[in-house]
Amino acid sequence: MSDQAFDSDPEAGIRPLVIGLPCRARAGKMKRILCRGSLLVALFLTTGCASETLFEANFDGNTIGQPPSPTQAVGTVNLDGPQGGVLVVAPPVTPSGKWVQIRRPDGPAVVALLGNLSQFRGDGTYVFSTFLYIPAKTGLASIQFEPFGVAANTYTEGFLHLDFMQDNTVRIDDDPGTAFGTFPRDQVFIVQVTLNINASSKAHIVLSGAGASGEANRDVLAPLRAKAQQFGAVRIWMGFPQTGSFDATNIVVTRKT
Repeated sequence: MSDQAFDSDPEAGIRPLVIGLPCRARAGKMKRILCRGSLLVALFLTTGCASETLFEANFDGNTIGQPPSPTQAVGTVNLDGPQGGVLVVAPPVTPSGKWVQIRRPDGPAVVALLGNLSQFRGDGTYVFSTFLYIPAKTGLASIQFEPFGVAANTYTEGFLHLDFMQDNTVRIDDDPGTAFGTFPRDQVFIVQVTLNINASSKAHIVLSGAGASGEANRDVLAPLRAKAQQFGAVRIWMGFPQTGSFDATNIVVTRKT
């Protein structure tokens, strides 16, 4: 984990001084994602280049106002929920390329984007990361880790579940005793989850950037460890009775090699 500081030399403008720059294919967009009203970009967390990318979606090739393309840079996405519930949108902060918005109105529907890894790899160390932007009036937003091949409208197969709460903390697996950290509203921040997938799977969760902070360790619950060993999808979603919208971009899953 490393900060990206900024050189505010008036002759140079505001330019990122990237420490621990990751694989170059994703570096450009990462450097463009600025925190509104600040000279500091969000932190960039990465495992470096000694990894295989199994999912990558940044939506830059998709059309604003339309659902994201099923085929992304690496892997695929499926959607669940009413029409217009998941759309590609202009950046909530600039310059940061295109984002995807998860929007849930009043009513019984659940809204989700399911990111499917390109291949099933079994046991190993996986790193998930994404930029999130959660407005002040948005309800609880969720990220869930699921087995390979799960259906977009099936929400019961998750083995690890994160809720971004109304009090700006993060709760794990719906357990109030696990709440940790803090994240900002109306600003971009980063979520990174390292999954050590094996017979006794564990997760390390980090929040960073724009005032976000905190980390937590979590053992996957024993009844869910078989599902963890089938890891192959990440769900970004909003469920009943929450309302509002939130945005995500640069959704990436890598596996250490």
